[in-house]
Amino acid sequence: MDTSLDSEFVARSEAIVTQFGFKDLKSFVKSQALLILMAKIEKFRTEIRQFEMKHGTDFNSFQVRTQQVENREDFEEEDDYLDWRFAEEALKRLQKQSLELENA
Repeated sequence: MDTSLDSEFVARSEAIVTQFGFKDLKSFVKSQALLILMAKIEKFRTEIRQFEMKHGTDFNSFQVRTQQVENREDFEEEDDYLDWRFAEEALKRLQKQSLELENA
């Protein structure tokens, strides 16, 4: 798959994005990618806050609590744990990517 941009596309695109206040196509792409990352970060922050409110604790404490429980199955709590862990991991990954892109 060819991922290079042809010069005609670049010229036409830059003419358009400069009208939006961007100096070039690169700054436009960077800005839009950061906006997408920010939206995803906020989505996971919101999800994490909902879990914190529901369970009255942070993820680390919830994780310890769920791992200490023996001889009891709570499918809702197990589902919450998996979803919460995914949200925490995704948030960290997206924050790292955002920082890398900001410094690119």
